Amino acid sequence: MLKGLVVFTNVKNPRMRGELSKLAPTFTENVAEYVTQRNLSNVIVLDPRGERELTPEDLRNCDAVVIGGIMGDYPPKGRTWEFITKRLPNAIPRNLGREQLTIAGAAYVLKQVMRGRTLKDLEFIDGLRISLNLSIAELEIELPYRFPCEGGRIVLPENYVEIVARRSVFYESEEACEEGWDP
Repeated sequence: MLKGLVVFTNVKNPRMRGELSKLAPTFTENVAEYVTQRNLSNVIVLDPRGERELTPEDLRNCDAVVIGGIMGDYPPKGRTWEFITKRLPNAIPRNLGREQLTIAGAAYVLKQVMRGRTLKDLEFIDGLRISLNLSIAELEIELPYRFPCEGGRIVLPENYVEIVARRSVFYESEEACEEGWDP
C-alpha cells in the first residue's frame, strides 16, 4: 500500500514498530541518521518555518520529503526546525502555508502537490470542533489546526474522529489522576 513511498523513522517502541511495519518500512534511527546513512542529498523538510511554499517543481528531483512527527503544541514552538531542519543542514525547508496542519493533513496536501496542484489550488479550513455524545458525558474537542478540504468537506483519515475522541478521553483521565482526582 505505502511501500516505496513512505518510511517511518525514530520508532523506538517495538510494538509500535511492528504495527507500523505492516504499512511501510520502519526504522529506529532518527531522520537525520536515516538520511545520512543512505546518502540522500536532495531532501525537502516540510517545516512551517520554511521560507518558501512547497511547489510541484520542488518535488521533481528530490530524494525524499520529511513530513510530520513534531506537532501538538499550539501555537507551534518551532520544534520541526529545531529537531529536524537544523540537523539536516543540506535539506530544503518548504512550508505548506503558515498554519500548522495535522500529519495526516500534511500528507494529503503533499500528495496533491505531487499530483501537480499548488497550495493556492487547495481548500482549507482553520480549526475543527468535534462534539460527541458519550453515554456518560458530552465531549467537545477543539483542534486548532488547519485541515484540507475537498468540495467544502474536511478531508480526514478513516476513523479520525473516533481515534481523537478515544485519545482525548484517555488523556483527560490521565490528567485527572495526576491531579489527584479519583473517579
